[in-house]
Parts: sequence; structure tokens; C-alpha cells
Amino acid sequence: MNSSTPARRRPVRSAALAAGLVLALGLGAAAQASAAAPRTAGAAARISSPSIAVSDSDASLSGRQMIRVLKSLLPKGGKIYDQQSQEGYAALVWDDGRGKSMIGVNAQDDMGDVLEGHMGCEGTYIECQALTLADGTQVKRAKRASEKGGSAVVWLVDTLHPDGRRVIVQEVNSYAESGPVTRPQPPLSLDRLQAIALDSRWAG
Repeated sequence: MNSSTPARRRPVRSAALAAGLVLALGLGAAAQASAAAPRTAGAAARISSPSIAVSDSDASLSGRQMIRVLKSLLPKGGKIYDQQSQEGYAALVWDDGRGKSMIGVNAQDDMGDVLEGHMGCEGTYIECQALTLADGTQVKRAKRASEKGGSAVVWLVDTLHPDGRRVIVQEVNSYAESGPVTRPQPPLSLDRLQAIALDSRWAG
């Protein structure tokens, strides 16, 4: 099998969706490339680009497991449209009847050293709160404007456990961060996002 086979297997629409979902998570152009192409980056690349959505740890959940856990943690009754997943990463478009929203999650291991000193509220946010839970888990709860030129907003909860395991959950009030606003605000509260991010099933 030649190296181009995996790319041919993924429909163009799915590749574009994956790239859009990663960008909606605020994870940058490097992550867009990772989502739209087969994963080849090693641990060194992950350390130099800690925002990349893909986790290279063998302990990470498979894409199928990631999407299954994410679906199970969403409120009942919503409709799921496009979805994309790979090891350590899952995202989908979800509609609770009030408009489509893109929701995604990343799970990465061994991120403690990489993120040391970076779990605060530095940067441009509409609002942000950084706290440390009783077990030592660092949590950042934030809302920010779209970085893709649209009027959508992104709500996120980023968690870093004492063992270096990171889980970040984010949502957009559109089917894509660069897309038109489909609802006044994202569907899930920051408390709900935090509960999703702290769920023990992300540990595998």
C-alpha cells in the first residue's frame, strides 16, 4: 500500500471538516494539517507544537472510543451531523433544536512539562477563569471570539491533571468557527464543558 492510500480513503468533505473542527478548537494551522492528512508526527513534534490536536501517546483512546465517549456525554435528544475522530481527538456537529454547534475534545498525555506556566488566562479572551482543583488538576474556563474572521464565539474548558494528562473541550455557536452564527451562544454551559473534560473515561 503506497503512502497516498490513507488520504484517498478519506472523502474530501471529511478532510475539510476535520481541518475546520481542529481550527474551531483554536489549535492552529499545524493541527489543521494533522487533521487533513495521515498522522506521522512523533513525540518531538508534539512537544515543539503542543497545540496539535493529535496525541501520540499509546495510552490515548482510539478515534472510535473518543467519539463514543463524547456522544455519551452530550445531553439526550440532540441530533448529530458531521463527525470526525482519530486517536486522541473527536469532534462533531450537534443540534439541540436551537441551531447547530461544533463540539470537540482533545486528550493528550505527558503534557505537564509542555504546558507548565501556560494554564493561566494570558491571551485575548471575552472572559477567563483559571483555577486548581483539590486533586491538583488545573482548569481554565474561557470564552473567546472567533479567530477565523467570523462572528462566532468559542467556549472552552482546558484541564491539565497532575500526571500530565490534558483534556480540552470546546464548542462554537456555529457548525464551524469560520461559519455563520447559527445560534446566539454555544449550547453547553462552562460547567457542563468542565464536567465533560473531567470525565474519567478520557483516561482510557
